[in-house]
Formats: sequence, structure tokens, C-alpha cells
Amino acid sequence: MRLNRNDIVGLAVLWVIGYAAAIYASKPWMTAWSAAAFAAAAAGVMALRLPKRRWIAAALVAAAACCYYVDTDRRNSTALPAAAAAAAHGSQVSVAGTLASPVAVDGDRASFELRVSQLGESGSEAGAAEGAPPEERVQVSLRLLSPAEQTAAASWRRGDRLAMQGELQEPAAARNFGGFDYRSYLRQQGKHWLLVVKGVQQVQHGPPAPISAALTSPRLAAERLLRTTDALRGYLGSRIDEIFTPEQAGFMKGMLIGLTDDMDPGRYSQFSNLGLTHILAISGLNVAVFLGVLIWMLKRLGLPKETYLLVAVFLLPFYILLTGASPSIVRAGLMTMIGLLAVRKNRIKDILQIACLVGLGLLIWNPYYLLDVSFQLSFLVTLGLIVGVPRVTALLPLKNGVLRNTAAITLVSQLVSFPVSIYYFNQFSLLSWLANAALVPVFSLLIFPAGLIATCLGLVYVPLGRLGAWVTEMGTGFVFRIVEWLDQWEGFRTIWPSPSVFWIVVYYLLLAGICGGLERLVRSRRVQNEDGTPQLDAPAPGRSMFTRYGTSSAAVIALGLGWLGLLYYGYTPDRWSSEAYVDMIDVGQGDSILIRTPAHKYILVDGGGTVSFRKPGEEWKLRRDPYEVGRKTLVPLLKKRGVHKLDAVILTHEDADHSGGLQAVLEDIPVEAFIFNGTYKSGPQVEKLFRTVIDKKIPLISAAYGKTLRMDNRTRLDFLAPLPENGQLMAGRDSSRDASGSGQPAFPDQRTAGKTGAEFAPSAAQDNYGSTDNPIVLENEQNGVSVVFLMEMEGTRWLFTGDMDVKAERRVMELLQSRNSVPGTHGTKLPQSDTGAKEPDGTEDGTPQTPGIDVLKVAHHGSKTSTGSEWLGYWKPRTALISAGVKNMYKHPSPDVVARLERNDIRVLRTDLLGEIQLLVKNGEIYVRSVLSGKPAASGDS
Repeated sequence: MRLNRNDIVGLAVLWVIGYAAAIYASKPWMTAWSAAAFAAAAAGVMALRLPKRRWIAAALVAAAACCYYVDTDRRNSTALPAAAAAAAHGSQVSVAGTLASPVAVDGDRASFELRVSQLGESGSEAGAAEGAPPEERVQVSLRLLSPAEQTAAASWRRGDRLAMQGELQEPAAARNFGGFDYRSYLRQQGKHWLLVVKGVQQVQHGPPAPISAALTSPRLAAERLLRTTDALRGYLGSRIDEIFTPEQAGFMKGMLIGLTDDMDPGRYSQFSNLGLTHILAISGLNVAVFLGVLIWMLKRLGLPKETYLLVAVFLLPFYILLTGASPSIVRAGLMTMIGLLAVRKNRIKDILQIACLVGLGLLIWNPYYLLDVSFQLSFLVTLGLIVGVPRVTALLPLKNGVLRNTAAITLVSQLVSFPVSIYYFNQFSLLSWLANAALVPVFSLLIFPAGLIATCLGLVYVPLGRLGAWVTEMGTGFVFRIVEWLDQWEGFRTIWPSPSVFWIVVYYLLLAGICGGLERLVRSRRVQNEDGTPQLDAPAPGRSMFTRYGTSSAAVIALGLGWLGLLYYGYTPDRWSSEAYVDMIDVGQGDSILIRTPAHKYILVDGGGTVSFRKPGEEWKLRRDPYEVGRKTLVPLLKKRGVHKLDAVILTHEDADHSGGLQAVLEDIPVEAFIFNGTYKSGPQVEKLFRTVIDKKIPLISAAYGKTLRMDNRTRLDFLAPLPENGQLMAGRDSSRDASGSGQPAFPDQRTAGKTGAEFAPSAAQDNYGSTDNPIVLENEQNGVSVVFLMEMEGTRWLFTGDMDVKAERRVMELLQSRNSVPGTHGTKLPQSDTGAKEPDGTEDGTPQTPGIDVLKVAHHGSKTSTGSEWLGYWKPRTALISAGVKNMYKHPSPDVVARLERNDIRVLRTDLLGEIQLLVKNGEIYVRSVLSGKPAASGDS
């Protein structure tokens, strides 16, 4: 039985469908044997020419693919025996093996992959306690203790033999809903363990296996080839560093040979915002340009067509290895090799068939490629260009052929890649179309070839390479300025929540329907002249153009409206939902809380932060792209959840573990109002934060006792602190000093309500407090002046406390008791906390009542300096939230505080144990779920 063009395409589609089904459904009987049985049955059905054989065979092929994926996934488990794996988790072990990847040295960290040959208990010879088959691979994270250790680790090469002692850990799973899952990421690479090693002194380094061993072992031969490729790649990278300026070298290494370690993170962010990261990634564009330059050079040498095509085929695998062998470059390289061989034999095949055949082969080789974003974008865009560009080109009413082709390629690639891009990256720039149309040809036709030629010249003679690099840098510098200018237009950036798979499928179906409908509509309006040229057909007498073509036009219009409606729904899928929620995001040792009101208003309380304890002389420990919780965790989560703007950001105080992550938030997400405690803590991080607020013209509002923020008719925030004391602006600080020490505010005073969509005003008792002539004052001890507020939302009551201490708790209680009321109660009798029920407005009672709240955000991560017994007795919360990092150095939360909460029958929810905690407010009830717990339960349940 011979497969035709449609069979290859259909087989690839069915294989993908089978894999997709396997991701959502797995059964014990799905094994490699059942996959083989289904495949054999499909072949038999086709060979016997049974009725409806194509439908039956299609179902059997999809079933075979499903079983194959399930079997592969089931086999992807640790090769260590179960008992050893259980005992090794979190324990010190001795490991011996072979270095199976290049060593990535970044600051005081080195990371690499180790193929384990022996494993034993710490202190024993590796392998004395337990053996491990060579298939077991672990990811090693080595902490470097000195610059000399940096140099030593950087000298190790793939294939070297290493023995080391360290702590064997299970990789961390996602700790936030929709967050990055490191455990799953490593598992898709076949790695199940993380070995943490402290210091190079824990590592014994040995030479690789001799070359003679590689002659008898295919694995060692491949290892030796990769070792040589790594060395050549490193040499090329060093030569690029030598001929290009530091600003350009990292960019060129990424574009030419796929080394992205030295790329400027800020530059990468600019390209990412404009949808231009495919220029920086090694892909089909690089293969095409490399092949074009190579064939041009071979032609200049006078080689015949058959010879230079064959040389190109042999050199392409080398180029694939040299550039890192990512899924996108493997796809492009294999397709190009097959195409060149077909051209050489004058048997050129359908390029769509070649693409599907390559994709099918890669998916069989590694089923996890289906989950790789590089693989997905590479094949989707390639298939879209193959199928769509000829059709779209015929539809565009442009006379210039080059312009028409460029527009068609840009339009198709943007439309096809859009769903996958927003699924993973949750943003799309409306300038992406323009940027790609204008800049991709410049990179592919000018900058990439020029950079490649400059590098080749530099390999021959460095000064000559520098001359070529100088010419190249003039072009890249001009492009960089254009990218910077386009990136400044922040209003064109749009934020999209991650759509469902169903939404993506419907998107592509509607897009295909629109394209097909337009193609049929245009074809139906054309007739052939005698010379075969197309010409518009005139309508028949008595029949209008709409009558003749109205049905087709209506179908296209209907599909177009459906597609636009789908986009609108994808942009705001929860537009018609009135559910409110409070998310305590797991940002490690810090605080960050996202509040969504019933009217879709978003409030972010604090942003976490990464605290650095670097000392003078430890600059070598700094990483090229250090982890920053706002940029790496908080902003991606906000985008993934479709937060298009924040109606208010509340900074409770300016310590780094609450304020550090807000810098990235302000830079990437529109903010309508910034509320803080009216003080300033000296330091470059806080200064940069407030400068960003002012530069972006965000209203800067100082919170204080008595002020009220109404977000909507069902959400109200009453601020309880900072407090006035003895005529000072705020308690616990010297009002005679300001941020600069000169008696003047450190920043321009912009504390106005602004256009927040919410009402921010002091209560009647405090309408003169906090007026705009109050200066911002210096306060380095921030905990005592934290912003504290009581929130009433959808019939529930919440108390947010920042890092307030016991002294501040006592002052708040004394003030509330002295005034015989609690803000937000409007003189009503407050409910008792045992029921959580609310008295209706108007049941006034002159007797002061003990306030009751549903949820308390425990101050200062559960420190023993906060959350006193009087405070708990006053508010009587039902649930307590504690944000603390796993195994944090401060040992938060304090066991005394946890015991105090439990003695008061308060349910305790901790991010260090549960990960992110989401509290859904619905019909006056609060439902809780967390990343590391089971299904949702009412907040009052244990």
C-alpha cells in the first residue's frame, strides 16, 4: 500500500490528535503492545479494502498514537530503585557519572546535566550502596564559593567524569496556579532529580573516556562528537566577543549560533514586546540564510549544482548541532535536507508532505516535542506559510509583487502564531505586524548575512572581522533604535489571558473557513477570457451583484463576525462573571495579594521582592539575569489571568520583600492609582519605584486612618493605619524630617484621587487629614507605619495588616475603642464572629461591639513581633492567611503565633505549605483552594 500526499498529511494530523487525547486520558491497558496492535489493525483495514476503511483506519491510527504516548510517558520515570529514590529524597548522597551537557556558569551558580553511573550514601564510595543504570540523568546545581571555583567549573567539558557529594532533591513543582512547573519541565527532558552541591571541593574531576572507547560505543562516539561541537561553539562565541562590541556580541551569538546566555535581558524584553523573538531564536529563517550564503559561496567556487547541493546536505547536520539542535532548527534542517535531496534527484515533492513527514518523525522520536512551544510555533507557522501564503497572496489587492508577498507572509505568520503566543506569553503588540513586516527582511537579508560574513572573516584575520563587524553594527544599531522607539508606545501592548485548547481549535477553524470562503468568493466572481486571463464577470441583467454572490458573502461575513466575537471573548472571558476573589500569591518570603471585586476591579496589595545580602567584594556572585520575583513570577501570573490594568496598587510599606516586585508590575501593566503609607525609605530600589510612578503620571496617594476607597457598590476599603499621633502626620516617625533631609518632599506631590474609577476620600471625621500639603517624610523602620485596611466585599470582611507590629496593633485598637466605632460599619451593630452573619444597615446601637472578620492577613509573615492575643481577641477572625517562604532563614511563621491562632480556633492557611491560596467569594461565602491541596472547600471547614 503506497501512501499519497493526503495520506501523509492525514497521518500526521491523526498522530497529533492521538497525542492530545493521551494528555487528558490514560488507561492501564495503553501500552506499546496495544499501540502496535492498533497500528497493525489500521494497516489491515486498508489492505483488505473494507467498507468505510478510511474512517476506521483513522480511528485506529489515533488510538495507536494515544497508546504510544501513554506508554512513553509511563516509562518516563526514575531509573533508581523505588526504595533508593524514597530514601534519597532530601538526603546527602555520593554520585559518580559523566558530564552530559555544557556547564553553564552564571555568577555563583553552575548548572549542568550528569548521567549517573553510580550512587551511594554520603561518605561512602559512589556505588557502594546502590547502583544506577546509565540512563538516569540528574540536573546538578553547584553553588560556587569563589571566583577560582568559577574558573574551575567553566573548564569542565561534556564527557568529563565527575564524582560529587550533594543533596538529592525532587525538583520543585509549580507553587502558583498557572505558574512555571520546574518538575514537569525537567521530566519532559527525562530528568527526575535535582542534585544540589555546595562548593567545587565536593566535586572530583576526571578526564573523559579515551577516544579508543568511542570507536566501540555509539553512545561514547556521539558524546565525543558533541564535545567537539561544544568546543567549536565556544570558540566561535569567543571570536564573536573579540570582533563585536559588548553591546552587540551577545545579540550576535544568539542570532548566529544560538548562545543566548550573554544577551541583554532588556534588549530581549524589547524584542519580546514587539513579537520579534523569533529573530533571536535559531529557526528556519537562520537555516534559509545560512543555506543561501553557503550555496552562493559554493557557486562562486564553480561547483556544479549536484555537487553544491550534496555539500549543503552534508553541512546542514553540522550547522544544526552547532546552533544547539532546538526543535525549531531540527525541523527546518531536516525539511531542508529532504528538499535538497529531492531537488538534486529532480524529484521535488510537495513541501507540505515533507513538513508533515518531518513532524511525524520528530513526534515519534520524542512525543514530548508536542508540548514544546518552539516545536509548536515552528510547525504551525511553517504549515501556515505553506498552505496560506499562496491563497492570501491571491486575495490581496496589491499590484507590487514584493509588497504583496511580504504582506501575505506577515499576515499569515501573525494570524497563525497568535493563539499559541498569547497562550504562553499572554501579550500581543498591535505594532507586531508593522515591526515584523519592516524588520524581518532587514535581519534576514542584511544583518544575519553580514554578521555571518564578519564572523567568518574574523576566523581568518581578526582586524578584518572587526571591519565587517563595524559595518554590521551600523545596521544593528539603527534597528535597535527603531525597536526601542516602537517599544515606547506602551498603549499598543495588549494583555491576553491564556485561552483554552477549545478556544484555540475554534480560532483556527474559523480562520480556515474565512480564508476558504474568501477564496471561493473571489473565484466565483471571475471568468476566463479567450486568452485564459481572469476578468471580473459582470452581473446578469436584472440581477444585482449581491443577489448573485450574497450567499457566499453572508457566509464570509458571518464567519468573520464569529471570529471577531471569539477574539473579544478571548480577551475578556470573565466579562459576564461577577465572582470576586482574593489570591495570596506565593512569592516566597514576601507578600503579594491580588483582589478582584465583583465589578472586575483589580487591586494588588504589595508585590513581594527578592532580598539581596551581597557584601562589598562579592560582585562576582551577581548573575547576568538574576531572578526577580516581580518579573519572573508576579507579572507573568497577572498577565496569564488577564489583568489588563490594576485599578489600585497598595504598597503597605517599603521593605524590599513587599515593594521589590512592584517595579516590574509598574513597567509592564497599566496602574490607575498607587497608594502608600506616606513615607519614604531611603535606598535605590525604593527611589526607582517612586520615580517610575511619577514618570508614568500615576496618581500617588498617601493612605491614613479614616480614608475610604470604594471600588464598586459591593467593595469598600477602610484604612485603619497609619495613624495620627500627637499632631504628627503619622505615628512612629519624626515629622520634622523628609526624604531628602532638607524639609522638602523628595518627590513632586501628586497625591490626588486621579481617574481610578473608584472614590478615594477621607471620612467626615478626617476630611482635613492627609491633605496635599503634607510632606513625604523619611522613615527607614517601616513595619510600624504599614498600611492597614479593612475590606468589605460581597458580604464578607477582610483585614490586611502589612508588617505591623504589636505596638501598632495596640494603637489601632485604642483608637477604634476610643471612637466607639470601626470604619466601614456606619454605626451599625457589628456581627459576632461565630456566625459570620451581617446585621442589616440601620440597626444602630450606641453600645460598642466587638468587630468580627472572616479573614485576617497575619502581619509580618507570622513573626512573633505581631498578631498578639489582644489583636486576635478584638477582631476574632475565622481564617488566617500567612505568606512565608519555604524553609526561610527567619523561620517564619513563629510556632508561638501558629499555636496562638490554633488556640483561638482560627483556620491557618500558609503559602509555605500550600503554595498559592485562592479564596473565592460567592453569595457571601468564601471557598478556598490552594495549589498543593485538594478540591475546594468552604473556608469554615477544616
